[in-house]
Amino acid sequence: DMWATHLCFDLENLDYSQLQDLVRQSINVKRRIVAEDPTEKGLRKALNLGHTTAHAFESLAMQGHRTLLHGYAVAWGLAGELYLSTIKLGFPIDRMRQTVQFINEHYGKFDFTCNHYEQLYTYMTHDKKNVGDEVNFTLLGNVGDIRLNQHATKDELFEMFDFLREGN
Repeated sequence: DMWATHLCFDLENLDYSQLQDLVRQSINVKRRIVAEDPTEKGLRKALNLGHTTAHAFESLAMQGHRTLLHGYAVAWGLAGELYLSTIKLGFPIDRMRQTVQFINEHYGKFDFTCNHYEQLYTYMTHDKKNVGDEVNFTLLGNVGDIRLNQHATKDELFEMFDFLREGN
């Protein structure tokens, strides 16, 4: 499947032909989603996976005058939101761990401490995708099983932060 192919891609010895195919497939998936939901009322929200946490990391980095590339923030956000998917929706733990391992190996980890949790939570509560006081996520029940408009409690988010810092 496409997930496994991406995780097995060898970033140390690039196969540019395979990379071109992977990028083409990804662009085609995004193009289909955007064409089906141009105003982001439904399926297009699937493209938000990883972004709620990523935007909080970007805000924290900006506050500390640190440079943070959006792609790195989304990778780390994906790791966190797959963890939430596992604890809340039963996303397969082996798939989550394989993906988080890939992210850690190729992107490292976002540097933050438990002293940042409250600030990260505040940033997440101010995300434009939220309705009311709940933090809104796109999560996965399984590969390809997109679950829109999911919510996490403050305790679950702090557990996710613990996981990203130390438990993966």
